[in-house]
Amino acid sequence: MKHIIAKYSISLLMAVAMAAAVGCSHGIRFDIEGELADKAASQVYLIVEKTTADTIATAAVGSDNRFRITGHADEPATAIICDDNGNTLTTLLLEKSPLRMRPDFEHGYVVEGGPVNDKYNIVARRLADITEEAYRLDPSDSLSRERFNSLANKYHDIVSTAVDDNIDNIIGVELFLYQESKGMSAEQMRSRFEQFPAKMRELTAMRRFADYIDIYERTEVGQKFIDLPLHTISGNTTLADVCKGKRLVLLDFWATWCYPCMLEMPYLHKAYTRYALQGLEICSISLDRSPERWRNFVMRSDMLWTNAIDIHKDGDECAVETYGLQSIPANFLIDADGTIIARNLRGEKLLAALEEAFGN
Repeated sequence: MKHIIAKYSISLLMAVAMAAAVGCSHGIRFDIEGELADKAASQVYLIVEKTTADTIATAAVGSDNRFRITGHADEPATAIICDDNGNTLTTLLLEKSPLRMRPDFEHGYVVEGGPVNDKYNIVARRLADITEEAYRLDPSDSLSRERFNSLANKYHDIVSTAVDDNIDNIIGVELFLYQESKGMSAEQMRSRFEQFPAKMRELTAMRRFADYIDIYERTEVGQKFIDLPLHTISGNTTLADVCKGKRLVLLDFWATWCYPCMLEMPYLHKAYTRYALQGLEICSISLDRSPERWRNFVMRSDMLWTNAIDIHKDGDECAVETYGLQSIPANFLIDADGTIIARNLRGEKLLAALEEAFGN
């Protein structure tokens, strides 16, 4: 009996310690030791990601490629470690336990040593394995597309289950904000948001996400499209000008580095070939940062519809912000009245929607 009680007491103490480490929101004193794979940087920075984007700690890299970052954060949050060459080395979740960043052959760098990050790493590695398999698929092969869809469903299920299991801590917040919410409607986002306890909803990242939901709602089905300045290959215009005289316009967001976007390319070509003469226009807006790479890809791929790149001046709202995008590919089908009648149509669903709209 004493053995059973002792075993139960140890388990209870571990559970209490885990809950305190994962769920506490009264400030975090962090301590992170790290090692770089080579002497490629002289300083590293700890930056709170997607909240204030502030650098909250820095550390010098020693001659042995090691560093130690210490400091205080007001609340649990996702953070990144960058070097002074502008490279993002890894992502971590701030917690009170001492952490260690080490080189990892498969994943670049990994942060471990605390219950929060160790638990998160299990989920992250499963997701990374799925992503790596997806990127090895051939975008032009129909069987590869079927496998990609299967992997996407598996990815979603893992994330959703992990959010359920961590609804009261920063792991659930991280996975909800930056993984699960992608593809959700505003109503679904709000419903999931409300499932988190109040202490989690009050985190900076969550409060900002609540504001984001309002922005996202502006471009849901039934809303009028929002005009955009367009920087196209042939010159500057606006989305409103592209829509003039068209029965349907597919506003498409993509990038040359986006593998899922490449999977959609054959369907965009089919859609344009079949319906351009019947009043369809496609307006593809690239999120590439290299205009030259974007332009070369468009010309090489015979993308004969309207193509623009999302270039904006400092302080101006970019297309991503205007349309509340969380991921790409993303698209919006706009009718002749300027109303968004569908969004995020993929593959055969896009062709089926156009066939129904044009009646053939």
